[in-house]
Amino acid sequence: MAIKKTDKENVKLRGIASFFSILIIVFLSASFVFETYFDEDIKINYSLAGLVIILSLMIVTAIIRNSINHYKMAFNVPLILLLFYTALMLLSRWHNSHYLLVCVIIFAVSCIYSSFYRTVAFIIFQNIIIALLLLRGFPISGHGTPLFAVLINWGICLFSSIIMLLLTRSATLVLSKALEHQNSFMDLLASTENFVAMIDERNEIVYASKTLAQLGNTEDPTFVQGRPLIDVFPGRSLKVHAGKLLKEKDDYASDWEFSLNGQKRYFKAASHSLPGGSGGTLISLYDMTHLAERDEIAVMKDSMKIGLFFMDKNYVIQDHYSQYLEELLSDTRLFGKLFTDVISDSVSLNELEAIKDYFNMILERTYDQDMLEEINPLNELHYVNKETGDRKVFQCIFATVERGRGEVFILVTVYDITLRVELQQRLAEEEAKRQEEMQSVFELIKVEPDVFSDFMQDMEHELSEIDKVFKNEGLSTHDALVKVYQSVHAIKSNAFILGLNVFGNKVHALESKIKKLREMQGDVPFAEMLTLTMEIEKITKEKEGFSDIIEKLQSYAGGSKASSGGERQNVKVLLESLLKTTNRVAEDLGKHIKFVANEIDQEAIEKGPRRVIKEILMQVIRNSAVHGIEEPDVRKEKGKNETGIVKLSIKMTEDHKNIHIKLTDDGRGLDYKKIAQRAVERKLITKEEAKNQDMLIKAIFSPGFSTADTEGIHGGRGIGLNLVRDRVKEVKGSVKIKSEADKGTLFFFSIPIQPPAPPPQKAPVAQKA
Repeated sequence: MAIKKTDKENVKLRGIASFFSILIIVFLSASFVFETYFDEDIKINYSLAGLVIILSLMIVTAIIRNSINHYKMAFNVPLILLLFYTALMLLSRWHNSHYLLVCVIIFAVSCIYSSFYRTVAFIIFQNIIIALLLLRGFPISGHGTPLFAVLINWGICLFSSIIMLLLTRSATLVLSKALEHQNSFMDLLASTENFVAMIDERNEIVYASKTLAQLGNTEDPTFVQGRPLIDVFPGRSLKVHAGKLLKEKDDYASDWEFSLNGQKRYFKAASHSLPGGSGGTLISLYDMTHLAERDEIAVMKDSMKIGLFFMDKNYVIQDHYSQYLEELLSDTRLFGKLFTDVISDSVSLNELEAIKDYFNMILERTYDQDMLEEINPLNELHYVNKETGDRKVFQCIFATVERGRGEVFILVTVYDITLRVELQQRLAEEEAKRQEEMQSVFELIKVEPDVFSDFMQDMEHELSEIDKVFKNEGLSTHDALVKVYQSVHAIKSNAFILGLNVFGNKVHALESKIKKLREMQGDVPFAEMLTLTMEIEKITKEKEGFSDIIEKLQSYAGGSKASSGGERQNVKVLLESLLKTTNRVAEDLGKHIKFVANEIDQEAIEKGPRRVIKEILMQVIRNSAVHGIEEPDVRKEKGKNETGIVKLSIKMTEDHKNIHIKLTDDGRGLDYKKIAQRAVERKLITKEEAKNQDMLIKAIFSPGFSTADTEGIHGGRGIGLNLVRDRVKEVKGSVKIKSEADKGTLFFFSIPIQPPAPPPQKAPVAQKA
């Protein structure tokens, strides 16, 4: 109340000073006119005098009306009055001796404006003017007044001004202190989250906090000043509480419980009379709603098997989270931690940044809730706690909540959906396995029995060779991986050729793992080799599964298992396998290729190493189809037929001791330049040897060597020709290559006929004595 009184008094004083300023101009002007008009000795230019009077009056009026900072008027208004009266005295040639008295009066006006420092500035300026007038010889104390009398009058004037200045200083200090208290109080009202009001003896609001004004649906607290306090409170229950407060007023204290806009609220109310006998009362209401809700929620959340916590805009987990949250996250020290840090081990850095962006979208509260739920990045969080090793799957749901002074928090609900996700995964795996088995059955149905039997024999042989490799302790890890790589590659090639894509893709994935192991620097870890062994064991079980499927199919068809003795040689099976190889590669690569095999000596197939012949021919045909035969449009540009030709001949020599195999294509031929570049890069040959075609041909049989830019199921890994070289060595054969650019490539194999193994001798039977 004292603050408001001081403010009103200050405004009143400024009004008085402004009124006297106008009045001084009017009285001095009137005095000037009357004194000079009846004095015949004085010649006055009244037009100029009138202009000075009117101009001074207009300037003072404009300063009073337009000044934003009213304290500046303590200098500006007296300055105009001093200049105005000095001008009149100059026009009247100092017709009277009251100049110094008027200066004291004008200085008094400056003091009334209550601005100490501007008043000091004015007294300095005023005495400088007086000094200048004295130096110029103007009779400021009247004509004929001795100089010592003038100085005495000036001293009296200055002494009076100083006395008034000291009184102004005292008043200014009091006012400044009062204004300081007022500003501090107003800042408090603007920033406090409590509902505060100062009321007078009539229960009308003098000052109110912003929160209290907003409770009454008013944004500006000044709009509720002068209104009865009870009118600010909305709702009947609040008005009843406010009425009880106003009845007691002095030292009132009570807890309010009421409903507002459908929400239950809790206030702690208190009132205190202000000292000084002003009749004013200070009202304070503290919102306890969030504390009461916290207690209610604490009881509820600790009884539920879900994780509940509040998170602020900086992702900090607040206190009073549910106890079950600690069990979910396997962490007992969650308060104060960043939620983003808690889940950082469970997501990538890019995912973590996306999650932070999502939280910011929630806090903005401008996005559609359905859209936010749809893009929730933590709808299925695979949580990992590195300290405990726990792994769980959570579903996190987010909602915004206002607490305290309108600060927005995110309410996070965490559900443990580990069992549900595991069940879904098992069901999905079972469904995938069932689909895979069905696909395998459909693929097997399309394969000729004899061809499939041939495939099973070859796969059995390759798996047996792999087993021997793992048991051979004399082999280095690198050499062992090369041999395993070759056998797996052979199995994969045969599977894809027969259209067994499900099985072929699994073997292709295994081949990729072996390739990575081969490319590792240094020794391959034992754990990796153990994993490789287990993967190969899975392939073995897949093979056994094929046998079971074939038996079921044959039993349904009422047939018998196709006869396929281990030593059976069959020209038809071989040629059908090679034809399938050609057609499959051509179809996958979008090429037109015709396989021609008119010169086939059945004796060579029956007496030769059937499996080796089949493997090397399948690899070489794939090589011709992938790297040799061009695409139809390329062949057309070269003037060739769009359909490329791959031609095969298998013959016995005249002495029946060797088999000669020729495979030719009419493709692009070997790219010796690219072969040389890759061979030098891999340090298989020197730059000098890069010009030697024999060295280049030798390089293409190296393990892992390929000129292809990309890998695929049909080539690009550099194992096909390496397998051909090693298989030919197994049977002590030889291979030669001839190639001509855009003419094609010829592969020539010479394989000796191995003499039949002698029959096992029977052990001699012991004679009875």
